[in-house]
Amino acid sequence: MKWTVHPATRDLTKTITSGVFIALFLVIVGVFYGIFWSIFGFVVLLVSVHSYFFPTAYEITDEEVIIKNIFMTQKRKMSEFRRIYPGKNGVLLSPFRRKTVLNQFRGVFLLLPEDRKEVLDMLKGRIEKVDASQSAKPEEK
Repeated sequence: MKWTVHPATRDLTKTITSGVFIALFLVIVGVFYGIFWSIFGFVVLLVSVHSYFFPTAYEITDEEVIIKNIFMTQKRKMSEFRRIYPGKNGVLLSPFRRKTVLNQFRGVFLLLPEDRKEVLDMLKGRIEKVDASQSAKPEEK
């Protein structure tokens, strides 16, 4: 299953407001501190908000989850994940069976499209299938 999410196109008011704020900030930095710091600030802001302003493509296969954005491609095996946590804008794939503070650091957050039910149902089925096959295997020591 494949889908692409581009949050900047979902809410144009928020996108325009943040764009104006960033541009104003960079102009002020350029006036008071010089063009170098303004360009440096632009690069830092671009890197920090790239997932909002640029589209991200997601692909889920039987074997792995693939996340492609403007800067990188990330691939993770489905067998790493044990549980999913649906949220307001997406779903967190967690490598742990129960809730822990490490979820946000070790898990993967997938932004979901508008028709999120189909993706969530498919993910639940895949995670349960992978978890069942993992728990059925005897542990090796």
